[in-house]
Amino acid sequence: MAGSPQTSGPVEGRLNLWPLALVALILGFALFGERGVLHMFKLSAQKDDIAQSLAVTQQQNDVMRSEIAALHSDRKAIERIARTELGMVRDDELIFQFSGKN
Repeated sequence: MAGSPQTSGPVEGRLNLWPLALVALILGFALFGERGVLHMFKLSAQKDDIAQSLAVTQQQNDVMRSEIAALHSDRKAIERIARTELGMVRDDELIFQFSGKN
């Protein structure tokens, strides 16, 4: 059997690892690369957080717009703000101040 060639040598073993290494490299880029699956999940979570923050901000803007509209048209709203934020009173009102000490 000197004439029969042996096919299981060290060179053939290396050739069988190349496709496996190539598949591992492609999977690595697909999972961890710049456009990989994990990066896309992070971006999706970030997008959801931004959308939620935007909804809160839009709600605050709506409240402020209605407050602005009330200040333009409603005198009672103006008086309420003048009393609560500026501490203003009418001319015919009496102010009683009590000390916090007993």
